[in-house]
Amino acid sequence: MTTSTHDRGGLLDVVAARDDAPTVEVIKICLSDHHLLRWAASLAKPCPIYSTMTSCTWRQLDVDAFQASLSASTLYRPDAWSVLDVDGLVQLYNDEMTAALDRLIPIRTMRCRRRPSDPRFDDEFRTAKRHFRRLERTASAAQRTDDTDAAATATALWTAQRRSYRDLLRRKRESVWMAKVDAERSSSHQLCSSVDALLGRGRVTLSQDIGVTAFHRFFEAKVAGVRASTADAPPLSFTPAPTGCEFRVFRPITTTVVILAVKALPNKQCSSDPFPTRVLTNIDTLAPFLTELFNRSLSAGAIPTAFKAAYVTPLLKKSDLDPADVQSYRLIANLSVLSKLLERLVAPAASRSS
Repeated sequence: MTTSTHDRGGLLDVVAARDDAPTVEVIKICLSDHHLLRWAASLAKPCPIYSTMTSCTWRQLDVDAFQASLSASTLYRPDAWSVLDVDGLVQLYNDEMTAALDRLIPIRTMRCRRRPSDPRFDDEFRTAKRHFRRLERTASAAQRTDDTDAAATATALWTAQRRSYRDLLRRKRESVWMAKVDAERSSSHQLCSSVDALLGRGRVTLSQDIGVTAFHRFFEAKVAGVRASTADAPPLSFTPAPTGCEFRVFRPITTTVVILAVKALPNKQCSSDPFPTRVLTNIDTLAPFLTELFNRSLSAGAIPTAFKAAYVTPLLKKSDLDPADVQSYRLIANLSVLSKLLERLVAPAASRSS
């Protein structure tokens, strides 16, 4: 901009833009010694993306009724497990869980808007939001009745909860980003990347032209290339174990250990899991069946076939790579909760005996 922005000349006002420099129009309106600046900025929001998904209304699940339904199933009858192998036990678990959930909260098809996950949306925030929406519906229903006192009371409760909810929202926003800034204070590059992500800059849309077959061929060829390049390598050398030291059996896992491991599970799950992990952590009576399943897997030295299946998601290695090139991606495999739980229990179950 070369035009004067002040009556006495000079550039006293500056328009800073990250992308293409806008065309700034200087207008003298005679209300001040400063001139008015006007420019065009693109404020168009991207079109929302909707997808159709099948899901259950998990907040409507009555955990006590769910547990009572499972108590009547074969998961609580050890005599029905004796003839099953580890694959049969896993299949029995999935079938009984799915049948019980279908009776209590049937699957429904929904059309929802796809949004990125919000780091502030934790359990505390989720509970406060549900309580706020519940009071909002109660107040709305009370206002449609003739009971003025009940409507006033419901509205007052909703107003107070709305104020509390907004304060919590503000505190969550501040705490999340203050913690992120403090953690990345020593790395200016990482801090700038986080700020760009917050402002929606540098977000790369994954290519829809690359299918499953292309990924499979690329990584299969990559593995074959690694094997071919190491085919002439010398044999591996190992340090022999001390005399009399050998690993023969896994120590049996107890029900108490399984309960503690389930309670320590993070609140996330795989698409192949029949229900969210938070439901599993509230049902301690399933521990005997899970203990039997894990002990049979360890004693047989076999991992159930269903535990080896994973949902694979391709992610860009770096945001500046070409999303249309299959070499720009790395694959993330998401295993089921029981598979990860078995993996966690292997270490404490290992024992060495002579």
